Amino acid sequence: MSVFLNAYLPDTDPLSKKQVVDRGLTKQSAEAKASPYKLIELADIRGMVKIRMPFSHKGTYGHALIIAGAEKTMGAALLCAKGCVYGGAGLITLSIPVQGLTALNTAVPEAMYLERSELLRSRTLDNYDAIGIGPGIGRMVDSHTIMAEIFALKQPVVIDADALAILSGHPDLFHLLPKDSILSPHVKEFDGLFGPHKNWWDRLQTARTEAKKRGVILILKNQYTFIVDHEGDVSINQTGNPAMAQGGMGDVLTGILTAYLAQGYSAKAAAILSCYFHGKAGDELSTTHFNVTASEVAAQIPITVKSLFNKAED
Repeated sequence: MSVFLNAYLPDTDPLSKKQVVDRGLTKQSAEAKASPYKLIELADIRGMVKIRMPFSHKGTYGHALIIAGAEKTMGAALLCAKGCVYGGAGLITLSIPVQGLTALNTAVPEAMYLERSELLRSRTLDNYDAIGIGPGIGRMVDSHTIMAEIFALKQPVVIDADALAILSGHPDLFHLLPKDSILSPHVKEFDGLFGPHKNWWDRLQTARTEAKKRGVILILKNQYTFIVDHEGDVSINQTGNPAMAQGGMGDVLTGILTAYLAQGYSAKAAAILSCYFHGKAGDELSTTHFNVTASEVAAQIPITVKSLFNKAED
């Protein structure tokens, strides 16, 4: 059974009504072969998630580095770190201004600390399996140089918030973006990167073109999240709800994305799983909460993932 794409777009060009969306990422119907648009379903998620095996340890699940926060935006860094912790990374290091160290040790004691100056030391960045950058960094000193050093590693990077603004202001840096990196802009950030658009249909087509050209994953965040891969295919995530309409949700998602990359998932799988579980956690909380906070969503993630396996065993 298929549906039309216009049902998932807040502002729709009439032409998009002709675009078919197939249910499930692995369907092989004639419509699926013709359409790049797929709805993410529970069966797809179950097929992607890796079971935690006996004798595994913290090193098994990767070491994630989060570069986030400024003196007045430390909350964004802490929320991002929580997303990474609850997303299951084995080790988490947070690079923040030293003013936030007490807050880090209090709010997220599972995370380690890295001085910002260490980011420019030779081989420091080689110690991490995944890096996420952006939430709350503002006008971070040496931001351009730090991002260039990260990109020189030629490994996927999760880029959000202020790091997206840095990219939009430095086309030379944008050109160096590593393959399979994940960018998760909201509407204004997307238009800042790729120019103004009249509607979501146009943004979606731009995202398909740019993702293919640059070899990256683009996540367009809205009520329905569009995950555009480097083949130009679009996976549509249906989880999430208005109870989640509070600040910090994107920071948590960045942390989850980095956690899944650190655990060895492909960039596409990391994006799909992170968006699905982020929204699903909010859905589960909304059954008993009128509104939910970003911290609550982060803490709900491992419960939501576990319920996936509990249902499979029923």
